[in-house]
Amino acid sequence: MIKIEGEITEISCPPNRADVLRTVSIWLHQTEEDMDFTLDLEELKNSQMKVGDKVTIQIDKRFDVDSFTSELFKNA
Repeated sequence: MIKIEGEITEISCPPNRADVLRTVSIWLHQTEEDMDFTLDLEELKNSQMKVGDKVTIQIDKRFDVDSFTSELFKNA
């Protein structure tokens, strides 16, 4: 599991589907880079997220050894 701390720096309308989507830019302190997420407008409103909010992004990655091994040998 990976946890990344960040801060919302911008909420903007994407060029397409601006009536239903919003792009949320998050500054990641560990990598010193921005990460953009496109969210449904209604979900964003319900979450009440706003510029300046601190966020934690958690990434859970499950590693399937059997699948990885079969792919590895298929490409060998």
